[in-house]
Amino acid sequence: MAEPSPPKRSRANTDGDAGNNSVRPKGVTLQEPPLITSFAHEALVKHERVLYEDAVENRCAETGEAIAAVRRPVLKSINKRLLKSFSEFELRIPVENITEEMLTAAIDHILGSVMNDATPDVMGIMAQHLKMDLGQKDVKARILDYFDCMEEVIEVHG
Repeated sequence: MAEPSPPKRSRANTDGDAGNNSVRPKGVTLQEPPLITSFAHEALVKHERVLYEDAVENRCAETGEAIAAVRRPVLKSINKRLLKSFSEFELRIPVENITEEMLTAAIDHILGSVMNDATPDVMGIMAQHLKMDLGQKDVKARILDYFDCMEEVIEVHG
C-alpha cells in the first residue's frame, strides 16, 4: 500500500500583500508597534518604537522572515487625524506627500531637541497674541482669521 501524500500547499497569498513572498510560520502573527498618540517631546521619549524594532529583529532572526515583511511602517502607527495635523502644522506639506523617511526624520528632530526645563509660557503667548475679532459678523471669516492668527503664533513661537 502506498504512503499517503502530504497535503498540498496553496500558493495563494492570504496576507493581502501582493509583493510579499515571505513565508510566515504557522501561529506567528505580525507584531503591532506601539501607537504614536502625541508628538510632544515627553510622549516620544517614552515611545517604545525602539523596543518594537528590537523585538521584530529578534523574531526575524529566529524565523528567517524579512524585516520589511514584518515591521509596520511608522506612518501606519499614527492616528490619521494626528498625522494630518502634524503634516500641516509642523512639516507644512499635505499628508499625502509624507514619506516614511520624512516622518522618521521629524520625530528624530523632536527627540533631539531637548527642552532643558525651559518650557515657554504658552498661556501667556496665547493670551498676548491669539485674539478673535468678535466684532466680525461673518462667523466663518472670524474663525478663519483666528486660525490664521494661530498659524502666525506657531510660526513665530514654535
